[in-house]
Amino acid sequence: MLCRLHIPAATQFSSSVLGGSLQFLHYFTIEHTHTPRPEIAMEGGESNGKRASAEEVKSEPEEGEVLMMLQDGGEGGGALVAAESMAPAQIDVRMDLTLLHCQGCLLPLKPPVFKCEAAGHVVCYHCRAVHGTICSRASTHCGELDAVVGAAKVPCPYRAFGCERHVVYHEAADHQRACHCAPCSCPDPACAFAGSRAALLDHFAAVHRRPAATVRYGRARDLGLSVSGCWHALVGEEDGSVFLVSLGPLGAATAVSLVCVRPDGEAAPQFWCKLSVERLGGDNRDRLVLMASAVSSSALSTGAPAPGQGMFLAVPQELLSGDTLTLTVRIDLIRPAAAAAAPKSTTPQPRTARRMQ
Repeated sequence: MLCRLHIPAATQFSSSVLGGSLQFLHYFTIEHTHTPRPEIAMEGGESNGKRASAEEVKSEPEEGEVLMMLQDGGEGGGALVAAESMAPAQIDVRMDLTLLHCQGCLLPLKPPVFKCEAAGHVVCYHCRAVHGTICSRASTHCGELDAVVGAAKVPCPYRAFGCERHVVYHEAADHQRACHCAPCSCPDPACAFAGSRAALLDHFAAVHRRPAATVRYGRARDLGLSVSGCWHALVGEEDGSVFLVSLGPLGAATAVSLVCVRPDGEAAPQFWCKLSVERLGGDNRDRLVLMASAVSSSALSTGAPAPGQGMFLAVPQELLSGDTLTLTVRIDLIRPAAAAAAPKSTTPQPRTARRMQ
């Protein structure tokens, strides 16, 4: 398997790094060298009675250098000088992916890297002791490979969704799990769409005819939701965060849950929510169910949350009006320093006091 890598051109390689039958450089194919830097040639002062023109300057810059003009403001004009580049030159190469993996545990190599003196096997720090008992030879630290595995970068797999980062290969899996450009999926089980949160909102409105309802943090919003619709989208007015309200049967009741749609689903909660359903009974008394909890996150890769999964509000059939459920939603933004703390009080207040506001 071949992998395209992004490596600083100054990285030193040696075909004897891996020793034995493995010739490291033989597995490299240069895809693209660094972009040539532009030469800037300008007319300077007179020299030996002759004025040098831009067309007469033919010298090429050395590797890692660019030509530029410095002006001293004197009568002599500018002087053509070579200035060292601030950023190192880069090259793109293709190589056998197995060369970047430990030959013991088969995981990506990370410094420090060790080479077995018996057969040139390359192993990670954790496998060096076990591998030494198998080959009966000592392993030595390979500084040259430290430079390679520490500099070899790959593009983020979510480039198509907006991430332009190149990450070190052995850190790629961690970046992929935390990348903010990771796509979120459509909760409809018959739909395979995946995209950014903004694209997801457009998809809901255009394809499923379900435009998102806008909510303001810290304020209650009454929503008339179709139970048979299974899911409904909300969007935060302040920051464009996307939320999904899921409804599904749970015994004789209807389970209602709320999640924040974002790619880093394992991150700490950023929001707190209150969900309530209230209906006036035949005896002129309110029937009320209420739930308050931190809002979990999900990229919806497995669809909308299943009924009864995580924190949810169980709504009895008596509080529904046919297929319609009138849900009052309040979402509060949790400050980072207080992410683990709940609001002081979630005790229901009388309807006249606008309990959720």
